[in-house]
Amino acid sequence: MSFSRRSSKWANAALVVTVSPKDFSALSLNGPLAGVQFQRIFEQRAALMGGGSFVVPVQTVTDFLGNKSSVASLPSSSYRLGVKAANLHELFPSHITEALQKSILKFDNELPGFISSSALLHGVETRTSSPVQISRTVHTFESTSMKGLYPVGEGAGYAGGIVSAAVDGMQAGFALAKSLGLFEGDLDSILGKGHNSDGVGKY
Repeated sequence: MSFSRRSSKWANAALVVTVSPKDFSALSLNGPLAGVQFQRIFEQRAALMGGGSFVVPVQTVTDFLGNKSSVASLPSSSYRLGVKAANLHELFPSHITEALQKSILKFDNELPGFISSSALLHGVETRTSSPVQISRTVHTFESTSMKGLYPVGEGAGYAGGIVSAAVDGMQAGFALAKSLGLFEGDLDSILGKGHNSDGVGKY
């Protein structure tokens, strides 16, 4: 993690859990903006747990796995507006908590030492991708409701991160060039086909 030189002692990263309309209906949220309402519920809950003034609730990874409230003396954090010890089990629905716990354990299997009492979980990040998706046609990437608009990436609801947004934008660009007669063929003719480890083409 870096404010300028990539020399910070912290690694800032998000653990992302998939939510679906089923999660919205469990909280009696309906309609096209149910995802936005879902975000607000957990942002407000986290704000209350932090005590206001943009202080965020935190819990050490080891306490989160053990379902224990973290003590007041916490390891340092990269978050500049302040943190407050909390039990994040009280923030998330149980299935989200369980998914996070499983992912942390899996990370530690791949990267021993990932689980540490000096690692802090901060709650809550809700803006990984848009909760509303702008409809588009499959082959041209053009909006189904507004001619000349090409919704792509995270903001339009078609990606969940920097790399997937870049790939979505690249595909949309090729689709637009093709629809304007500026490009013939397909992406494979330029980028080559993806391959499995056994050399068999993968689409």
